[in-house]
Amino acid sequence: MSVDFQYEAVGRDGRVARGVVTAETEAAAIRRLTADSLTVLKISPAVRERAAVRNRDLRPAERVLVLRQLGLMLEAGVSLLEALDTVAQGMQAAKGRAQFQAAIAALRRGDSLGRALEENVPGFPEYLYAMARVGEASGRVAEVLKQAAEQMAYEDRLRKEFGNAMTYPAFLLCAGLAAVAFIFTQVVPRFADMVGEDRSNVPAVSRWVLSAGEFANAHIGLVGIGLGVLIAAGVAVAVNPAVRSRAYHLAHRMPVVGGVIRAREISSWARLTAFALNNGVPILQAAALARAAVPDGPFRHGLDQLETDLKSGLTLDASLATHTRLEAMDLSLLRAGQRSGAVGAMFGFMADNYENRLRDSMKRLTSLLEPAAIAAISLIVGFVALSLVLALSSVYEGVV
Repeated sequence: MSVDFQYEAVGRDGRVARGVVTAETEAAAIRRLTADSLTVLKISPAVRERAAVRNRDLRPAERVLVLRQLGLMLEAGVSLLEALDTVAQGMQAAKGRAQFQAAIAALRRGDSLGRALEENVPGFPEYLYAMARVGEASGRVAEVLKQAAEQMAYEDRLRKEFGNAMTYPAFLLCAGLAAVAFIFTQVVPRFADMVGEDRSNVPAVSRWVLSAGEFANAHIGLVGIGLGVLIAAGVAVAVNPAVRSRAYHLAHRMPVVGGVIRAREISSWARLTAFALNNGVPILQAAALARAAVPDGPFRHGLDQLETDLKSGLTLDASLATHTRLEAMDLSLLRAGQRSGAVGAMFGFMADNYENRLRDSMKRLTSLLEPAAIAAISLIVGFVALSLVLALSSVYEGVV
């Protein structure tokens, strides 16, 4: 059974390190610390109050915090294994802790950081694993992890802002659907009683509304079960990878949503490419790493040809102009960067530009959702009201 030991040790640089290590015995803990080039000064079983550990995965905010802590400890001179072990011991999510412990074991076997995280710690964005490889190639793992944390925090803020903006339209939609359900189950049946059984003079659309209201009123339980089945089927279809891929491709062609997706893809790709190039990674390797961070879609398919074109001697801007839909201004920036030797800086400028576009597109999308929800509910209620008015008008004309 593994036990937590609290230790104080000195590293090769003379710095004093304190932390917690997990091992079966105190001797095993000392051997583990010695293998990490630490001279143990003090070690004892850890005595601390620990928060309840739950069998769950890490939340997005916890993932950002983990990366920031790792970056800070590595900058302070703590070894990678010790930093990972310290972070893992402080996790309240049992599943997340087990994943990081598996990654630590993989590192001890000789795996690289990028591979250990990708194979044992799922749930992070794809670019994190690519950026970890960039950090290993450039020897700047701490900076890479901190930058990845900032990118994840930025994306988490975007998701929260989008969720907050969606709250009111979603409320309007739910309230509208509840109003429609009330009309069909309570109001329409009363109008049906007023119209009576003879509906030969009633317009077809009114007959359909009256029949639907009577059915909903008489079979409320069945209608509820049917709606539940439809929702469950929709969720099952939505989580299907093939369906999600088709929906992603379809969203690319939609007016406002497509702009959001394209801005998100290009900003992440440009940011990672800039970081790789600025840290001395060759252009071919930087292109491959950045491409791995782009979701499958039209832009990713265009990037698949970039490395082949670069190997054949084609310039960066010429290849991107042929296989992607980057704007002329973006291509001009990259062309100027190639001439001046500042391609990384140009990619960074492009990333900033598309991140600004992404925020603007998000605001435009959320500003359209509220009137769209109101319009949809208004059309449904107006359709039902018009059908009832036509039904009553036909009855009145028949009496006269």
